[in-house]
Amino acid sequence: MSEGVVSGAAYKAGELERERFTRLNFKHNFLIMLADSISFQLATSLMSQVTILPLFVREITNSTLAVGLITAIASLGTLLPAIFVAGYIEQKAIQKWYLFIVALIERFPILALSILTPLLGRSNPDLLLWVFFGAWIMHNLAMGLNMPSYFNLFSKVIPPNRRGITWGLGGTIGGLLAILGSSLSGVLLERYGFPDAFALIFFIAFVILFVGILGFPFTRELPSEDVTRHRSILEYLRRAPKVLLEDREFGLFVGAQAIYTLAFMASAFYTAYAIDRFGASPQQVALFTTILMGSNTVANLLYGTLADRRGNKIVLQVAMSSGVIAPLIAAMAPSIEWFYIVFALNGLMIVGSNMGSSNMPLEFAPPGQVPTYSSINMAITAPLRSLVPILGGVIAGYGYAIIFVIAMMAALLALLVTSMLVRDPRFTRSTKL
Repeated sequence: MSEGVVSGAAYKAGELERERFTRLNFKHNFLIMLADSISFQLATSLMSQVTILPLFVREITNSTLAVGLITAIASLGTLLPAIFVAGYIEQKAIQKWYLFIVALIERFPILALSILTPLLGRSNPDLLLWVFFGAWIMHNLAMGLNMPSYFNLFSKVIPPNRRGITWGLGGTIGGLLAILGSSLSGVLLERYGFPDAFALIFFIAFVILFVGILGFPFTRELPSEDVTRHRSILEYLRRAPKVLLEDREFGLFVGAQAIYTLAFMASAFYTAYAIDRFGASPQQVALFTTILMGSNTVANLLYGTLADRRGNKIVLQVAMSSGVIAPLIAAMAPSIEWFYIVFALNGLMIVGSNMGSSNMPLEFAPPGQVPTYSSINMAITAPLRSLVPILGGVIAGYGYAIIFVIAMMAALLALLVTSMLVRDPRFTRSTKL
């Protein structure tokens, strides 16, 4: 571990002791985090909310609003609950057991979908749609309850100058496997069709996600000594705005992220537009997923290396630039082949956005406040991320081009704010343990 930045958890319990413990156990913990990252990447390629899940919903209904709800639920369920549990998580000296138990709960709705899809797909598709959204809500809500704990554990066992490569290598290996996974989705869709193919996809995704978390109980984690006193949820919520006002740099970062949420409106509708405008087949949709995963594979390794060497701000800038170009190409595309470029750029946007926006709050946060900072960022963006696809579903009735223009302008504005007003905390703050 190089000199300089390490997790803020080391201040009170002996900086050198904690640094030594982190260094000695880095490879062990790295492999555990890597396994989770790979499994998550592979599973999400199989049931991609950008390609496969919209196709699943379109097999049941033609509603663009229903398609928009996929991303809306994922955003709201994943991001909003964090602010309500961050205070509780900050009181826990050990994170791994909470993380593991909630992760188990998170995975079982996917198993339920694999069982119920073939049963209801033929006999009662309308009920299946309700079951799908119920399971999707439960899955993403559990994920949201787990996010502050995950980031807290991640910040404790992985030093800042190794976080990029941890994310990046996991994304790269997962992405390479995900190319096979998305190809498998295409084969299953072609051979079995609706609903059997989707049942198999859900089951395989469940198994992969389940295996990926089995290492969490074996994480080597020192108890935190900078745990906070008990706060009520109301007291915690009152404190959150003060953090944004008192920490101006972090407030500017969150503001830029809030603007950027509008850029994700386009991602939810690229597949639907390709189907409606150019008659994309299920096999072509699977190819979109393959291209998306291939882009993710390259982007993860490049972004991870870039983040460790140059900080996370530049990662966000590259991602936001991709978010400007992708919807512009989609709006002007004369044929379906142009969407191969769109999905490649969309992969660059998604990976860079996830990596940069997840890592920067960990470096903004003072010791012991990683759950607070990460959950505030998620809580501010969650309602917007949820409303954006729903708004997009309404706007789609008037034309997809409007969605693409709004997304492009939002990405451009977020890029300008980030470039001109937000400084990278890696190089402007003391983040030594």
